Amino acid sequence: MKQRLSSVILTLAATTAALAVPATPEYSCCPSATNSGRPDSHAPISVMGDHTHHKGGWMLSYRLMRMDMNDMRKGTNDVSSPDIFAANYTVAPERMTMDMHMFGFMYAASDKLTLMAMRNYIESDMSHRIHRMLIAANGGSEQFTTKTSGWGDTQLTALYKFYDKDQQKAHLGLGLNLPTGSVAAKDRIPIMGMGLVSSVLPAPMQLGSGTYDLLPSLTFRQQFEEWSYGVQASGIVRLQDNNDRDYRHGHQFGLTSWAGYVLSDWISLGGGLSYKWSGTLKGDQQDINQGPMMGRNTVTTAYGDNYGGERIDAILGVNLLGPKGALKGHRLAADIRLPLWQDLHGYQMATDWVLTLGWQKAW
Repeated sequence: MKQRLSSVILTLAATTAALAVPATPEYSCCPSATNSGRPDSHAPISVMGDHTHHKGGWMLSYRLMRMDMNDMRKGTNDVSSPDIFAANYTVAPERMTMDMHMFGFMYAASDKLTLMAMRNYIESDMSHRIHRMLIAANGGSEQFTTKTSGWGDTQLTALYKFYDKDQQKAHLGLGLNLPTGSVAAKDRIPIMGMGLVSSVLPAPMQLGSGTYDLLPSLTFRQQFEEWSYGVQASGIVRLQDNNDRDYRHGHQFGLTSWAGYVLSDWISLGGGLSYKWSGTLKGDQQDINQGPMMGRNTVTTAYGDNYGGERIDAILGVNLLGPKGALKGHRLAADIRLPLWQDLHGYQMATDWVLTLGWQKAW
């Protein structure tokens, strides 16, 4: 794992160094080639902090991200609920959906410095299948579902543009995640001998990380007459050893590349690849029912060994930009991420797809 991560980081460094060298354009480009008023001047809508603004400029945005996870996986192999029970667990997650509503604001304090704030509202539900020993506690049913909803964490970020020449731009990002989302959300779960009991849910169903986190990033973009491309490296560095429930999520590293092609002054199509590495969860999830029940573990999400891993996604997207009239400057966009490869630690649900829809308007 460490060797693979090191290879990705070295590749990123070499790519970034090569891209940072000013290149002579292959042709004389139209004056609007570096204009932000092109539909491809932004990355796919699921990429955050991809652009900056001119001094005094500001932007409002809204994104809706729907993530669908289905079935369980160990490493790169699919596993079934009976496989989970055979591994000494009493509860096997089978499906999870999450809707995240993301509200964003950007303001350029100068041509080089853009400030960004984002707040999320999250709605999640997870369905489970239970071992036969818990069926009586669940009223005779083999399945149950838990749900949570509420405001999540808040991110504050500064984007510093350090290069802008020959249709190339590059900026550094440094953000701070504020733990404003709850890590104590509850729902009813079956417990042997007690029936359905209100209990604190495991980390995937919580609304925030519970820790202050550093959010670094490095982004490079280049525009040509009819197309553009970009590369972004980003990470999450947990600044605390644990949260109020004695655990913390793992550090994360991501690398995303994309390209967009302009079909007209109001529409562009895009695609790309995204790599994500996540570390394991550290510490105990205080107040989580970990058993053992008659020598068995409870749900897989209650144990830190079942967190973290790697994933590569394909990205397909479209950007629409109102060219005139009442729609001028309004940007609508959508992209979908489809996993090409997943290698997950322990027993985890595999991601099926992630769809993001968004609206942006700059002044």
